[in-house]
Amino acid sequence: MAGFTVLNPYQQTLRADLGCDAICIGTMTSASSALGLFGSPLVGALSDQMGRKVALALGALASALGFSLVAVATSMPLLWLSVIPGSLLAHNFTIAKALVADLAKPEDRAGVMGKLGLAAGVGFMVGPVINPFISSLFQACLFATGLQLLSLIAVYQLPSRSVTAAEPALPVEAKAPVLAGVVKTVWKAIKEVFVLAVAAPPAARLILFLRFGMSMGFHVFYTVMQAIIKDKFKFQPTDYSNYFAFIGLTYAFSQLISRAVINRFGKNQTFLLIPCFLLLGGGRFVTATTDNIYIFYSGIVLTVGALGIVNTSISTTITRIASDSNVGGLMGVLDTSEKLAGIGGPAIGGALYAYSTFAPVIVVCMGYLLLAVAVFVGYPRYVLPAIDHKERESTETKAKTE
Repeated sequence: MAGFTVLNPYQQTLRADLGCDAICIGTMTSASSALGLFGSPLVGALSDQMGRKVALALGALASALGFSLVAVATSMPLLWLSVIPGSLLAHNFTIAKALVADLAKPEDRAGVMGKLGLAAGVGFMVGPVINPFISSLFQACLFATGLQLLSLIAVYQLPSRSVTAAEPALPVEAKAPVLAGVVKTVWKAIKEVFVLAVAAPPAARLILFLRFGMSMGFHVFYTVMQAIIKDKFKFQPTDYSNYFAFIGLTYAFSQLISRAVINRFGKNQTFLLIPCFLLLGGGRFVTATTDNIYIFYSGIVLTVGALGIVNTSISTTITRIASDSNVGGLMGVLDTSEKLAGIGGPAIGGALYAYSTFAPVIVVCMGYLLLAVAVFVGYPRYVLPAIDHKERESTETKAKTE
């Protein structure tokens, strides 16, 4: 995250210098998401067969290669080429979570996962600290690449995954070919999204719709945001660094208060989510229309703060409606739906922006209004009964056990 926040401000300037417009940015983001959809299970399969440390080292090297390509990019083809290594192979945050599951006791995993999130948040705020000491794209790339290579030392220090008696190692001949397994996994994940959208219980379908809609809104608006901060506010590398740090700080604050806010509403999150979706739409509208930088950042506060609370609320609701045996699968399907939105959303946003600079804003704001209506109608009708049913089942199971 530190490497990203240090390099990204200069990368935005490089895109502008090379003439990468809204359609270009949207298409590039879509391509990155498509590579990630394939690369995530690929790296996961490699980590299962060759070990987490190998996968982490591969991810660090891929990020280093991508940053190095940015440093020498003097044309759009080279800039496109720089997207490939990281999008395809750098999934270290996901692998780190798998390593936690390998090594940490079940009762310790939540705390360790929280520390991973805290580390990512701190990394997101490194840019403004380092920026005064960096004055060029090459220096930013050198710093970001150096961080990736230094992380190999930490990877080397990690303990290896230990195989327990309950989890015996598969013989080599029993392991499926990696690429064949990855293709099968990707296809299965995509199919599960559509199956869940059609055949799953209504509560799960509603949660999937909300998550997919939020991801589509973000990606469609992303191209507009890039144009706004580049053309309207003339952001320079220092401005980009402060922008990312402000987002990281706001999101961290939203996570600090989200638990208390969500618990206050209990299992009925209807009248928490509706205002949050309206704030998301209002924040997007404000940031897209204002010419005042202070009002712009006020819109960011509304958007990022509401987003943090909604994300936590949805994740909590998933654990309340899903059984212990399928909560992981539901999480995976939601993750795949986000990646699918990441493939189509940026391209749609770029096309809308090319048609009319305000078209993506209208579409996104109407989308958030639709999500608020879906919560108003669907939560009391589908989600609350599903939570009550899960609680009754848990009570009955506990009573039988006793």
